[in-house]
Amino acid sequence: MALPPTVYKRCDCPDQDRPKKTGCNHSWSYNRTNSKGNRTRATIPDSVGLTLAQAQAILDGLASGVAPEPVEANLTFEKWAADWFGRRRAKESSVASYEIAIRRHLNPRWGRQRIRTIKKRQVETWVQEMEESTAIANSTASGHWRVFQMIMKDALQNGKIALNPTYEVSGPYVGPSTSYVFSPEECWAIYDEFPERYRLIPMIGFACGTRQAEAFAVCEDVLDARRGLLTVRRQVIGTKETRYKRLLVERLKTSPRLDSKVVPVPPYLLEALEEHVYRFPPRVAETVLWEHRGKIEDCARGSARAFFWSSRNNLLSRDHFNDDLWKPALRKLGILDADGKLPTFHDLRHTFISTCLQNGIPEHTVAAWVGDTVEEIRRTYSHLLKDHGETHGALAASLTARPVAPATLLAA
Repeated sequence: MALPPTVYKRCDCPDQDRPKKTGCNHSWSYNRTNSKGNRTRATIPDSVGLTLAQAQAILDGLASGVAPEPVEANLTFEKWAADWFGRRRAKESSVASYEIAIRRHLNPRWGRQRIRTIKKRQVETWVQEMEESTAIANSTASGHWRVFQMIMKDALQNGKIALNPTYEVSGPYVGPSTSYVFSPEECWAIYDEFPERYRLIPMIGFACGTRQAEAFAVCEDVLDARRGLLTVRRQVIGTKETRYKRLLVERLKTSPRLDSKVVPVPPYLLEALEEHVYRFPPRVAETVLWEHRGKIEDCARGSARAFFWSSRNNLLSRDHFNDDLWKPALRKLGILDADGKLPTFHDLRHTFISTCLQNGIPEHTVAAWVGDTVEEIRRTYSHLLKDHGETHGALAASLTARPVAPATLLAA
């Protein structure tokens, strides 16, 4: 059995395996058998600057007798980013954010540069520029950075570059997010201020911690009134993917990591739901039975009886709800955050999570209810979890205290 080819160099450079440190400018070579059966030496294209392990990995990934594919010398970042983007199969909202990042930020900065000439030092300078810029928020810069990382990693895996310039580069700093936490009085004031047809939606937000699209999509079949449980597994989506028609889609934001979540329903919400159903009977709506990586137009259809409808007998839209219902109610009540801005519906979710954590409900339980991971809960609400040291510190200390000797042993 023939041994696989191994790479080598014929130069006399002092340390061939660390070319970046010693300045070796020679390519790696290997021996192969040509079509005539003759043994010949071949050079690995664009192998200057690679370590022995990297060059060997190129050979190991090739079929027997196949020569390494030369790297396109003039391949620009813009061209490779377009190639990478054309192969994405993420959710439509994610793909849209990728397109915006590439078109508005990455191509203007890197588009015309040959991708193989992008160096780590240039990337570090760019990250620093984004951090210091007042025209771009750090969270936005972080999103651009993640897309840039994915593109460069993909270029490395496809042999378009020899080294990844984002390796061991820290992305833009993103400070802790600040969220508004409603008081119980504010939550109920919002409930009372809302039109009767829609007032249950903010209540579901602060009582169950759902996202806005999840609250819009609550249907009769996911409510277990006897056990006091709500199963969240649908969203109302109206985007380019649905041709902007609002649809009930059986998919959560965190799909495919999570296909549903179960959250307890407080008695006051069950009573309000019972009254709502009496006054505004649920109606049948078509649902999309979404499959992982499937397009909505190709997915099977089902049906469910939805609780919430607009005055025009359509499923609710986010813009209509926010502009015509949510914001006017908060302006009338005078509810503003520390910066003088109107809190968002998503702050009701933060209110639910914060209230649960502050009252000692375990973080893993809260994470299961709201569909986040424990790591996400710890990262976002670490300031609340620190309070647990005071709340439960005495109990934790007592568990490891020195045992008290029995009285008989003390007497002896």
